[in-house]
Amino acid sequence: MKYPVKYSKAHVAAAIRKMAHKLKNEQIVNDNTIYLVMLNGGVWFAMKLFEQMGNMDNEVYFIKGHSYDGTNRQTFTWDYMPEIDLAGRDVVVIDDICDSGETLKQVYMQLKDQVHSVTMVTLMLRTPRALDAAIPLYTCIEDGSSKFFVGCGLDNRHHGRLLEYVGVC
Repeated sequence: MKYPVKYSKAHVAAAIRKMAHKLKNEQIVNDNTIYLVMLNGGVWFAMKLFEQMGNMDNEVYFIKGHSYDGTNRQTFTWDYMPEIDLAGRDVVVIDDICDSGETLKQVYMQLKDQVHSVTMVTLMLRTPRALDAAIPLYTCIEDGSSKFFVGCGLDNRHHGRLLEYVGVC
């Protein structure tokens, strides 16, 4: 299936490079940082982000929850959250998109009392409905449309996730 290009491979790569530098320069990440990568969409983005951040020896865990079935939004449901001692740790949660903000809000609410003073969240894309999410949020690409995206970890019923550009359904 072919999806019209919204953000090219080069645009996405440049945005990820910029985010990696920002996280390092603003000292959001350090040797104490634990990365929680949201399955399934956050994996593609996390690997690209880690590549740009260089040689790291941090802990990486995978978490899973969902608030979509294909393009249909539904109530957030946790599928998997490992038991990890996060006391005093800095946590970076990586996901593909913040749409309604519900998924990240649920993750944030579960973590906020366990971690160091602030939980930072990095994302590939953020749509306008998520702007009110009350969590610290770093975004590579902000998009003002209400389109449904695929590629770079984003999918439509498991299709399009591995595209190296962001397309529109």
